[in-house]
Amino acid sequence: MRRGDLHLRATSSLSAVVITVLVMLAMLDVLFPLPLQNLRPKPSQIVFDRNGRILRVFLAPDDMWRIPVELDSISPALKRAVLAHEDKYFYYHFGINPVSVIRAMIADMSAGRFAQGASTITMQVARMIEPRERTLGGKMVEAFRSLQLELKYSKDDILAFYFNLAPYGGNIVGVGAASYLYFNKSAIQLSIGDAALLAAIPESPNRLRPDLRHDSALKARDRILCELVAEGIISPDQKAEALSEPIPTELCSLPFEIPHLSTSLARTCRRSDRITTTIDADVQRLAEEMLIKELVPLRSQGISNGSVVVIDNKSCDVLALVGSGNFFDKASHGEVNGALSRRSPGSALKPFAYALALSRGLISPLSILGDVPVNYCGYSPKNYDGKCLGAVTAKDALTRSLNIPAVNLSAALGENGVYEFMRRAGVSTLPHPKEYYGLPLILGGCEVTLLELTSMYSGFANLGDFRGFRLVTTDQLPAERRLLSAEACYIVSEMLAGRNRPDLPVSRELAADIPKVAWKTGTSYGRRDAWSIGYTPRFTVGVWVGNFNGRGVPELVGSDAAAPALFGIISALEENTNGAWFVEPPGVDHRQVCSVSGMPLSEYCASARDEPCIPGVSPSSRCDTHQMITVDKRTGYVLCRHCRTGHDCDERIVEQWPVEMATWMQRNGYPVDRIPEHNPRCPKVMAGCAPLINSPQANCVYKLRRGVETDYQKILLDASASNRAGKVFWFLDGELVHCGASTQRVFIEPKLGVHFVVCTDDEGRSSEVRFSVK
Repeated sequence: MRRGDLHLRATSSLSAVVITVLVMLAMLDVLFPLPLQNLRPKPSQIVFDRNGRILRVFLAPDDMWRIPVELDSISPALKRAVLAHEDKYFYYHFGINPVSVIRAMIADMSAGRFAQGASTITMQVARMIEPRERTLGGKMVEAFRSLQLELKYSKDDILAFYFNLAPYGGNIVGVGAASYLYFNKSAIQLSIGDAALLAAIPESPNRLRPDLRHDSALKARDRILCELVAEGIISPDQKAEALSEPIPTELCSLPFEIPHLSTSLARTCRRSDRITTTIDADVQRLAEEMLIKELVPLRSQGISNGSVVVIDNKSCDVLALVGSGNFFDKASHGEVNGALSRRSPGSALKPFAYALALSRGLISPLSILGDVPVNYCGYSPKNYDGKCLGAVTAKDALTRSLNIPAVNLSAALGENGVYEFMRRAGVSTLPHPKEYYGLPLILGGCEVTLLELTSMYSGFANLGDFRGFRLVTTDQLPAERRLLSAEACYIVSEMLAGRNRPDLPVSRELAADIPKVAWKTGTSYGRRDAWSIGYTPRFTVGVWVGNFNGRGVPELVGSDAAAPALFGIISALEENTNGAWFVEPPGVDHRQVCSVSGMPLSEYCASARDEPCIPGVSPSSRCDTHQMITVDKRTGYVLCRHCRTGHDCDERIVEQWPVEMATWMQRNGYPVDRIPEHNPRCPKVMAGCAPLINSPQANCVYKLRRGVETDYQKILLDASASNRAGKVFWFLDGELVHCGASTQRVFIEPKLGVHFVVCTDDEGRSSEVRFSVK
């Protein structure tokens, strides 16, 4: 037979053998499939910040620490050390190294026991996913599993499996967890000395744990370093430098940041092994440090805790969420997440009432609002200090956080007011219908969370687009909801951005480093909650300070307790920016208004001020506070066009205030023009507003208390009249009961039944109400 024929027959026989082996392996693979689920055991749940930094790691379901890493995220030094020590021919064999097997067999036969291993990295992976006793049968199964692995996966995949499955002592599995627990660094940051130690530990994980067996671990590391020099992988100088590195004597703590948020997300995202939050670790640390700093002087005053939320306005991502001053402070209930706790917002809701009123043309920044006592069916709001200011501009009423104007505005908004706005803006803490909250809602008569309230203010910063907030990068934001006009949001932002305000913290009054920021403070009833929310075009920051047990403290005021942290955080965030402010929307214009009434100028106004306005929306009626009157030179009576003929008269400009303010101003000593009486001989009744009856309220029911003298249960007759009116006349059921100045208060004895009260001024204008006594 020719040599060529012999070669062909030999090749054919070899091919047949190979095919037979492959067929047998395929059949065995079907009969005995790899336990693939064990290649990727359930890892630790890991919470990351937006830039991929680990913030928190939780134990895996089997109480192991596992932090899976990709092969390219492992230090090249560690990969070289493991390959040199465990399997230098890893990339050349098919899962079993015949040379190593023969060498191990000779050594074992000589020793009469298993004295030398022949396990490749692939075989070690096979043993880690399916542990067996070290018997001949076990080794054969291990070899078979190695062939299966080699057929299914690439060499890099198998090496990655090794690094993520290797035991490193105790409940530490994989180089990801080992790098953090032993060196407090990621696997990509490992030095040559670190790599040598981690290459050695899997030989005997518990015997070579550096925190428990320091000397043994040190010797093992040094031995690996010698091997690396012998193999030419590192130089003697590198070895010397690595030998000088100390090895750990105790385990490091895994990252434990944003504990409040990470704990919450771990519960709600149980199916996710990797949770990438929107948190920026640097901003989070800034917020934590600033809160802790500002809480220090407050603790001596009985104020123990606080929370902070920082939102990126453009993306609506939450960059920082600080639940408390100290998560581990049990005495102050530090584990409570204050950012998600429901608390009364105090005055922090007021800007939304003003924005709605601006959007609907009810006010402009310099519109005059009445800060005088009012009564809404028994509800009489009071200002923080118990005082009233009379006539104030809308801007001053907002920045001074006056309660009465805010309630009046809220009432004027009607059915589609602040309650409906909050629901549309995504507030989830209003479980009751609107009637349950009533008018006190605008003063904090409800509950909100710091996170949702800060998100609402972010809507101001986005000029009326309210998109909620995002805590996890994979979450989808709701569609934009335009709840306010861009023009109204811009004007409110300008109103809130002034530095000359009574609620500016004392510590910041003279500070020149404060960026321009729109901000509002709030203090809840009983001084249980202090709030401060502020925003720039880039960021919105919310701060809450108080006690988680709800205990009120006299010093717990938004401007003093919460605002310093707000300004500190915003100043730091804006430190390296150009401090750009909102661009004025094209729909905003500027106009001159009367400096007294805040209304567009009339020919009788003596001075003017400039204000931003929304053309076609802002109130356009010309000033009627300043009026020209004609006065008879001889009698001093006011003359109208019906009685002016034949009289020698002068013209005079006077200020006529709305009835709800005029009487209060006169009672409290404010300079108010006294308008002379109308000519009594004139047959006509002067136009103008009738007296406004403040008490009794229309349809009010008074109930007499038994055993109490009626002298102590008298009913107040009180009205506000124009400063045109000199006297008012009170009639009860058609009978005159009093005549006197409009500033006088009158009391009448209650009588059972339904009654009618009429109040008439001396120019014939009248109002009436009905009430009952039971």
